[in-house]
Amino acid sequence: MKRILSLIICLCMVAAPIMMVSASATDIDDLEAQQEALEQKSAEYEAVLNQKESAVEKQQEKVDALVGKVQTVNEEITLCHKKISLLDEKITEKQNQIIEASIEIEANMNILRKRIKTIYLAGDVSSLEIIMGAKDFSDFLDKLQLVKSVSTHDEKLIKETQLQLEERSKEKEELQVDKNALEEEQTTLKDKQDELNGLLDEHKEVLANLQEESNEALQDLVMTEEQLGNLSSEIRAYYEEQAARAQAQNNPTGGGPAPDIDIPADGSWVWPSPGAYYISSTFYDSEGRASAHGALDIAGAYGTTIVAATSGTVVATCASCTHNWGKYYSCGCGGGYGNYVWISSGGGKEQIYAHLASVSVSVGQSVSAGQVIGYMGSTGHSTGAHLHFETRYNGSKYDPQSEF
Repeated sequence: MKRILSLIICLCMVAAPIMMVSASATDIDDLEAQQEALEQKSAEYEAVLNQKESAVEKQQEKVDALVGKVQTVNEEITLCHKKISLLDEKITEKQNQIIEASIEIEANMNILRKRIKTIYLAGDVSSLEIIMGAKDFSDFLDKLQLVKSVSTHDEKLIKETQLQLEERSKEKEELQVDKNALEEEQTTLKDKQDELNGLLDEHKEVLANLQEESNEALQDLVMTEEQLGNLSSEIRAYYEEQAARAQAQNNPTGGGPAPDIDIPADGSWVWPSPGAYYISSTFYDSEGRASAHGALDIAGAYGTTIVAATSGTVVATCASCTHNWGKYYSCGCGGGYGNYVWISSGGGKEQIYAHLASVSVSVGQSVSAGQVIGYMGSTGHSTGAHLHFETRYNGSKYDPQSEF
């Protein structure tokens, strides 16, 4: 729908120059009405653009925060996996130790079986009978030692090995518990990872939609500003044509600066840039002739207040130039003037206030001497912050200083 409306406006803009041929008051009123409507639409688009850009910035912050959380969870999962791998190695080590202890117990049991078999072969199964069955004292000591060996050494050895086996089994169980806990933690982290990735995808989609809306708002604003620039040029052309006609009637030779004609001055003009008085370029060149520049350049600081030098009616403006910096070329905005205010004060007199940072009045508005109409800048063909103050009488440029 926006593109359709923009197309309709563009078609109207194309038709406007054809209407200008007649140069009637009805045509200019229609153009000025279109200009006012476009200025309002431009302000609306700019507000929408600011809103969308703010939303994009906030959404980008959310996306960045989610990306950081996903990265953190990924690192936690990686660490958890490493811990599980380490526990697997320890569990395997304990299992090997249990196997070794079991083999050792089995070996000791075999030794014990052999010794019991030896005792059995001695003729009795009772320790007392073994001792009492000794043939002599020497045999008695041998049998006694055998019984003690079976009852203490082997028993101790088996118990120690059994205890070692139990300890290793307990350690293995504890390691397995830790591993199970880590695996549960890993599962929880993966679930969290999936949830964050889902949220991230959703926020990225929202961000992409907001960026698209922001781009559309920017395109609408640029198109409207271009249309405003074209309208301003047409309106300015109309008033220039009217001034040229008046000049042709009053000054048949016409054209260019006319500093030598008799220009009435009422003495009621005020300085157009209060606080800035340095004249960086006069109306005349170095040899005292009216220069092609044909205006007074007053240098100052960005944002210096610009006021109407005399009362009158705003007949044209340009407020669409955003190239507010010093440059040795023309950005093309406002026909090189950049942002400007064009005032007609009656009696054939007009003033142009150019290279403004911003404009505070609109076409058709009546202004009084000293009223704020804009602020100093360096838009259009301008090498630095200054006011291009141009005065015309019946279409011809004349020295603005003659009015003060």
